[in-house]
Amino acid sequence: MFLPHHVSAEKNLADDYETLTYRLYTQQKWDSLLIVGEKAIAEGYDYYYMRARVGIAAFELQKYPRAVTHLKAALNFNSSEFYITQMVYNSYFYGGREDEARAYLGSLPSETAKSIGVEALRPSVYLETGPSFSDHIGKFDDERQSGNGLYSETYLNKNANYFLAGSAIPIGYRWSVNIAYTAMNFNKQRRVDITYFDSLSGDYKVKQSEGYLSTSFLLGKRIKISPALRISNVSYDNPLKSDDTLVQQLIGPSGTTAYNDIAYGGELSFLTPYWSVTAGFWALEVYKTDYKQATASFFFRPLGNLNFYTFTNLSYKNNGFDGSMIYHQMVGGKICNKLWAEAFYTQGDLTGTGENNLQVFYNAFDKVKNRYGLRLIYTLNDHFRFSLRGQIFTREGTELYFDETGNRGFYSFNYQTLSITGGASWNL
Repeated sequence: MFLPHHVSAEKNLADDYETLTYRLYTQQKWDSLLIVGEKAIAEGYDYYYMRARVGIAAFELQKYPRAVTHLKAALNFNSSEFYITQMVYNSYFYGGREDEARAYLGSLPSETAKSIGVEALRPSVYLETGPSFSDHIGKFDDERQSGNGLYSETYLNKNANYFLAGSAIPIGYRWSVNIAYTAMNFNKQRRVDITYFDSLSGDYKVKQSEGYLSTSFLLGKRIKISPALRISNVSYDNPLKSDDTLVQQLIGPSGTTAYNDIAYGGELSFLTPYWSVTAGFWALEVYKTDYKQATASFFFRPLGNLNFYTFTNLSYKNNGFDGSMIYHQMVGGKICNKLWAEAFYTQGDLTGTGENNLQVFYNAFDKVKNRYGLRLIYTLNDHFRFSLRGQIFTREGTELYFDETGNRGFYSFNYQTLSITGGASWNL
């Protein structure tokens, strides 16, 4: 008896939702549209235009995971709608889910994928360069051992410069290769004081050239596998010479010393719209010392975009004799229209470890006690990005010292290094 009235009420409510959501869409009142539209969908008023409007509202509000959900649902009603398909790709991309964006393109017809994201298969090129400065010499002069010692020896850092060039090359929609070359020059000073014989001091350079290769493969929708290899060639000269044969024996022969360091391993990541978790393991050889490093990290986008994000990393390293933990925390986000900032802090000795799947290799001898810094990222457009990073490292310098009785000891002191790096990347 009441069925006609019920049907009429349902139709009126459907018409009301349609009229209201269409008006909110044309007025670009995205907050209200998202609330009303999701309420309508929850009550069963689920069709192409409703999902499309709600998905676009979520995209405009930068709620990218929700945008993907609604826009994909709209495509279930009309899979041929090019604009909505493009919006799905953009939601993945601007939400910081670039691997999933490329994988989504791979699920589309070839012509559609090329029309939407042809740049996704183009390689990107990146460059970084910058100097670093140290107060190592001043700290040593203040902290060195005094008294009637027999022998003192130390190696001091003055300054350095750094250059990196690399390219990330997509191979299809699920596989990519990252290749890079790094050149570093460290200006150093060696000092040797031998009581009653000689006091020697000489400047020298440590030259380091590195090659890096990694590949990443997205398995299904959630699993990412990324093996990596890094090889470093290190060379330096002995700057000290003496006419005294005994002294020359103590300070070592002149000439060039060269050796290779190597690191290899990889990461396994599990990806979700709001977070990803990664486990990694690497074997590293640093001047004939073997290290093992295991890492667990957590990347979190609580808003589903890159307006705010955090990265937490915990590593354990072991050289066969002892082990230590390293903690790293980064917090980043958008601070104005095209500018992002990242602040980070690291506690623990980085020597003999790698970062970012071996994109950085710490094979210097001085112990790193902690590090903090700030990185600014300016995105000019979807193709060009510039960055500026400043880091302050607290390192531990050492002095080999024999006192007047001949007892040997290694004495340590802290010093700091400031590293400034500017970079640029662009899609070809």
